[in-house]
Amino acid sequence: MTHIDDLIKINRDSHYKLLTLVGSEENHKNNIIDYLKNNGWDVYDIEEVILDLVENIPENKIGLKIGDKIKEWLSDQENKIVITNTSIIYSPELNLINPVETFRYAMRGDKEAVIFIEGKMRDDKVIYSTPDKQDHKDIDISRIVSERITEVEVN
Repeated sequence: MTHIDDLIKINRDSHYKLLTLVGSEENHKNNIIDYLKNNGWDVYDIEEVILDLVENIPENKIGLKIGDKIKEWLSDQENKIVITNTSIIYSPELNLINPVETFRYAMRGDKEAVIFIEGKMRDDKVIYSTPDKQDHKDIDISRIVSERITEVEVN
């Protein structure tokens, strides 16, 4: 087990400050989120954010404009954010690559994020869904700090 503070320190020394925690174990996730909230991190349900961002975009333009809208939204946020509920990003209608690529580039300099993504870790990849489904993704996590949710402790 690795303490979340140790992962955050390692993450701060990375070029891309996007600490990626992988898995769907709600109890572990909620404990980590509570700990981060109590230590000054702002938490965002990205599904709610994205639904707000696409509200005024014509349906046929969402895939073209959502990336820029997310970048604008990120630039308005504080430096320490937690991103949850990322499954919407896999939606083919959004035309986004995956949660890591959507946020990685913006998390440089003073900005840092902890992002929770569902899937299974295998080597330097996260596998989301199954190959026969439209939302299936193999996500490269080799350039960021990542860990399984179940391997992170907060006590």
